[in-house]
Amino acid sequence: MKSSCFVDLSLPLVDGGGFGTPAQMRYLDHRTRADLLVEKFGVTIDGLQGRANSMEEFSYLHSHCATHFDAPWHYTDMVNGEPAMSIDQVPLDWCCGDGVVLDLSWKECGEDITAEELRRASETIKYAIKPNDIVLVRTDTSAYYGQPGCELMNPGVTREGTLWLADQGVRVVGIDAGCWDRPPQIMLEEIRAGIKGKYMQGHRAAGERGMCILEWLTNLELLPVFGFKVYAFPVKIERGSAGWVRAVAIIGDEARQRM
Repeated sequence: MKSSCFVDLSLPLVDGGGFGTPAQMRYLDHRTRADLLVEKFGVTIDGLQGRANSMEEFSYLHSHCATHFDAPWHYTDMVNGEPAMSIDQVPLDWCCGDGVVLDLSWKECGEDITAEELRRASETIKYAIKPNDIVLVRTDTSAYYGQPGCELMNPGVTREGTLWLADQGVRVVGIDAGCWDRPPQIMLEEIRAGIKGKYMQGHRAAGERGMCILEWLTNLELLPVFGFKVYAFPVKIERGSAGWVRAVAIIGDEARQRM
């Protein structure tokens, strides 16, 4: 009998944490929620049998928190003369497919990941990237998730690297860091220092080709380099630039035996 192994590729939404734009969440337990119902509707605690359903209210949560799925609208307004897709327009068949991990974990924070390095990484694992593969770039940055400065610790894929993946027919890419590019704060400091022309070029190249990007993935080191499926269906936010996603990999027996 065949079996499958599930690997969670998603990080949780966290209240606060070491992020530049953190989520802010208010948690209501069963008794607190019951007290609010008593106050609002004039019922009694006894009538509620001492409790209500617990609830979690988000006072601030942008669509690029935690593990999320960027739509082309995030980085461009037009693709091939047509309006760029928002997250609610991304085809569902783009959100699942054969996965491949390219290991760039040896790169230092703030460094470029080039097209040549991506090509060599695929040659190292003897895998020819094919159209509609979901390519996951491993940097191991997710180990720092929620720690102060975690958004400053990743290398990033260049314009040329992104276009090389697009030339292989890839429509969805992912990375285990907060940004597909090098950290935006680093690039902004470079602009202040007079260095121009590199700001968010990986994202912008993805926009030119209408590609989608998964960010803040995790557990890529638990995957075989290929031979698994990725499922990453984003929350359907009308006109959204991104959507939160519970990304999962499913590894079949054959790939598990190669690990």
